[in-house]
Amino acid sequence: MEMNINESNVFERIAENANLYWPEFQLVAVALYDQNGVYLYNHPKFLSTDKPYSFLKWNNEFNGINTLILYEGYPTAIVNLDYYNEMESVYSIMVHELFHGFQYLKEENRFPDELAGMNYPMKKENIELRNRERRYLYQAGISTRREEKLDNMKKFVELRESRRKFIDQYLDFELFVETVEGPAFYVEFQACLHNSNHSYEELLETFSKGLIENKESSQFLRRSCYRSGFVICCLLDEFFSDWKEGFFTEEMTLYDILKEKVKHQYNEIKHFDISSETTAIIEEINSERKDMFTQFEHKEGYHLYLIGDMERAAFDPMNALVGKQREMHQNFIKILLNGREYVINQPVIAYYNSFNKLDKLHIVLPDKPVNKNGNVSIIGIGDMKGKLSEKDGSYYFRAD
Repeated sequence: MEMNINESNVFERIAENANLYWPEFQLVAVALYDQNGVYLYNHPKFLSTDKPYSFLKWNNEFNGINTLILYEGYPTAIVNLDYYNEMESVYSIMVHELFHGFQYLKEENRFPDELAGMNYPMKKENIELRNRERRYLYQAGISTRREEKLDNMKKFVELRESRRKFIDQYLDFELFVETVEGPAFYVEFQACLHNSNHSYEELLETFSKGLIENKESSQFLRRSCYRSGFVICCLLDEFFSDWKEGFFTEEMTLYDILKEKVKHQYNEIKHFDISSETTAIIEEINSERKDMFTQFEHKEGYHLYLIGDMERAAFDPMNALVGKQREMHQNFIKILLNGREYVINQPVIAYYNSFNKLDKLHIVLPDKPVNKNGNVSIIGIGDMKGKLSEKDGSYYFRAD
């Protein structure tokens, strides 16, 4: 591990400043990890007397790039150090993930339906209005004149309300992602602002410019909602400074709070043109997604199909694609098979029949699966009980 964790005192610094980022910000545990091990802070079951952290050997429980897990029954933010070169970047990411732990403590329940997000329809009317609305939200965020901000906020609301009829319940996915991730992105911004020499305006531009990157906003839907939720938080700060009071007892989404406070009587937009950019974006995204499945299916290695009744226990929604009755999980997937839990830390195509029920997994391995002491040994998964067969160069495993 190149970064000197001990000298950084990163968790202590966050503890000292947490209330600057959000009122009464309660900190849970946090784990910084790489392949060498795990530095665990503030966990009630692992409190060191001579160091601010406890050092643990890495295991599959610390899985994911940056997320929140329950480790030994306690909410624990985890951050993968392999993605960062210096601790200042880690600091703000830790604040972001610790906020998710704070949400857990506050019993936040406004979570999105991740499967709805994965199946979000690429309708041209919705994409057209969504890209327009995001530009107005961006302008509302960076404008310096109060009247201009309000005017852009009203246009944003008008466009958002007008597109619900095109996607109905799928809009709720966006609103709930904004509500959960927007405030976390907001405290990350506050931490960056506190630790940098950049002005508020400069950093706001950096954090919000993703709103107007039209293709990326459509291609990476969940991530794009971080930006919109963040800017809504900033606007609420400017116009309604007491919005954080009672936020965790609120049932409305972040957007609905803004809409209620703006008190704008919108007019539904019924007639509008579809731009050539919108058409091109949809065609490119659909083509790229199809190509990713095709490339996986022709990937070099040993193609293994796990066949049987499986349940999807966890996955990374930020790195999942949906095709017809199948999903590509690019980071990891956790499955339940015959009462046992398996974590697959590599790309996989999952075939499903309903909700979290799977009937086939397609994995590409660097080495052949082998029969071993009555089990089938699979690189990256472990030993599994079942029957292994080979046909036309591919391997098929059926669980007992």
